[in-house]
Amino acid sequence: MKHIMRSLALLAITVILASCTVTQQLSFRASSDNQASFDFSAEDFFIAVLEDFSDFIPSSEEQPLMDKAIEDFKISLIRSPSTSHVALQKQGENAWSGSLGFNDLKRLLSDLGAGANQSLISLTSDTLTFHLSMENYEQLVPVIPFLADPNFEAFGPMYNQGLSEADYLEMISFMLGDEGVPAIEGSTITLKIETPRPIKSFSGGTKTGERSYEFSFPLIDFLLLAKPITFTVSW
Repeated sequence: MKHIMRSLALLAITVILASCTVTQQLSFRASSDNQASFDFSAEDFFIAVLEDFSDFIPSSEEQPLMDKAIEDFKISLIRSPSTSHVALQKQGENAWSGSLGFNDLKRLLSDLGAGANQSLISLTSDTLTFHLSMENYEQLVPVIPFLADPNFEAFGPMYNQGLSEADYLEMISFMLGDEGVPAIEGSTITLKIETPRPIKSFSGGTKTGERSYEFSFPLIDFLLLAKPITFTVSW
């Protein structure tokens, strides 16, 4: 029973961090003074689930689990030689915002654990490509530490290969109740790109301005990874 409860709590953490409308913006400059900012908020329902199960996760920390996870991520960003001016603040009860400067996006991913040969991001002087699939999902795991916990595997894409969306949501409904399904279905992840020069071409997203591009995908697409999540934008 304790193992099951710990798994549920880890699932709750996972969903909280991604369940909501998560928006991240990357601004590429002609110089190496690039900027990133992000905003996200957790739904009250998932915060309540996390609190209900938090007693089943052994910890010597008195800090709330969400705050601890956010703080650990901030520390990882600060430690990377590729970043500068890292800031992350809590905004209200269940919301956070942050910003940082970065001089090498590929190096930053490598510093966070994706590895020197990571294939999540490809970046040249005029093209950015993002590609996440079952083949390189393991590169993302160390970048987002809670994905590495063995108890998460039962709820992540590696374990649920071939599972339909309907079957996955039925599992979530059984474990977290009826509120879990609409919370996941209504959750999206959005990446906004500001390019240093006018956009010439793109795929997998939307051009929102002369130098602005936006890519969004549903959270369920990440949880199942039934097909690659990918985009390309060139300037």
